[in-house]
Amino acid sequence: MTLILDKKIYNDSVISKVVYWMSGDYKIVRISLDEFKEQIDLVGANGECVDSLVEEKFFQLLNDFKLRQVVADETRDIKTILYAKAFAEDEDLSEEDIHD
Repeated sequence: MTLILDKKIYNDSVISKVVYWMSGDYKIVRISLDEFKEQIDLVGANGECVDSLVEEKFFQLLNDFKLRQVVADETRDIKTILYAKAFAEDEDLSEEDIHD
């Protein structure tokens, strides 16, 4: 099965996480077609063809990891403030220790 992904929607980090999670059950080849498109070739671990349920699982994982990334990005500043407040009395803590 071949999938074409829009890298403007799913960045490399999100795609890499999905490939990692599915790599135990499937052989996955990533091919960068251009700056904005990536081809994903999926084959069963034993060489068998995959069905539409695999495609559904792949896109479900893409959307899941994309949402996790959005939440992490949107809450980064709040986490930084909470860390700073929690360790405000620690004299050994620097600003670099607080950021991801």
